[in-house]
Amino acid sequence: MLDFMKKTIESVQGVKNCKIIEENGEISQIFVEADLQALSEVERTSEIKSIVRSVIGAVAIKHNVELDYRKIKVIEYKHDEVAESIINPRIRIVAAYQKRFPKPECVVQLHCFDQEFQGTAPLGDDVATCTFNAFCDAFNQIGLGTMKLKYIHTFTDISMKKVLLVKLEYYHTNGATDTLMGVTEVDEDLPLAVVKATLDAINRRILIKPSLPTRI
Repeated sequence: MLDFMKKTIESVQGVKNCKIIEENGEISQIFVEADLQALSEVERTSEIKSIVRSVIGAVAIKHNVELDYRKIKVIEYKHDEVAESIINPRIRIVAAYQKRFPKPECVVQLHCFDQEFQGTAPLGDDVATCTFNAFCDAFNQIGLGTMKLKYIHTFTDISMKKVLLVKLEYYHTNGATDTLMGVTEVDEDLPLAVVKATLDAINRRILIKPSLPTRI
């Protein structure tokens, strides 16, 4: 059980390794080694909270176990020195909304490489999935690979906040594949939350070697 749970936790975006400590048949501590990207202390705290929420959500969905966030300790992952520099382009959200005319659509606008990319998808009953499809339409235009949705799940965490979890398959341009998870609090409209969670999953996995052509 714990081995499977460990694999689930390590599939969460940003998590490099984890160790689960069990005492008397119960989980007493979970140490999570994570690749933190934030520079400021405020952003760092927010990033750690996001990772903890992702871990809780992933374990709840996959194993039907509700973890106590107080037992999850996040430790910063230290990178080895890499001789070859790598570009890590960041995709940012411009807008995410629904429109009814001239036809019902979900619209997502993204910003990357000093350009804006707009994607659309037919608006159906499942607004979250429609928004993800519109995101993919915009993302595909950037030229950084493609992605496929595994699931979108909304749940309430221990602090009674509504949280949205996205799990996806990311297909790199070099043929490699990653299974990624992203999470965000749903404190605004659903389309915006879907895009934020998807960006939370994808942004840290986008790497480009300088020798390769880019849109910069």
